Amino acid sequence: MASVHNVHVPTMFSVLVVEDNVAVRAAIARALDRRGCSVTTATNGLEGVEAVRARGFDVVITDLNMPERGGLWLWEHALRLRPELKGRFVLISSDNRPGGQGMGLFLESEHFFVKPFSLDGLLHQVETIARRTSSGPDAADRDGMLPQVPGEV
Repeated sequence: MASVHNVHVPTMFSVLVVEDNVAVRAAIARALDRRGCSVTTATNGLEGVEAVRARGFDVVITDLNMPERGGLWLWEHALRLRPELKGRFVLISSDNRPGGQGMGLFLESEHFFVKPFSLDGLLHQVETIARRTSSGPDAADRDGMLPQVPGEV
């Protein structure tokens, strides 16, 4: 009689990457994909809101400054649609001291990376957020580890 063994397969983290720069968006998406994440991409805040409207995400990575609405606009509108996203945003920017309306509120609960940034650092942040905020029936199946890769974006 053959025996059946249950093999633990971690559930992927779902990540939305919203970035207008093609190379940066592709590098982040590729690195996340290599680690088994389910990645959705958008080129601006409007597309990002539509993605959030369509489904939930464990983490949202967004650029601050983009045409057709930037990262803060996306954050504000995404939280209206899905309040559970609070604390799951990573804002990336080439400006290390961004100002503007809403930035103080964003920094109280969210995460911020300055370009150029380490892909390893970003992936570690994604892993930390996804592990901390994951909930639901499959959350216990997540192993919470993303393999390391060198690189900078």
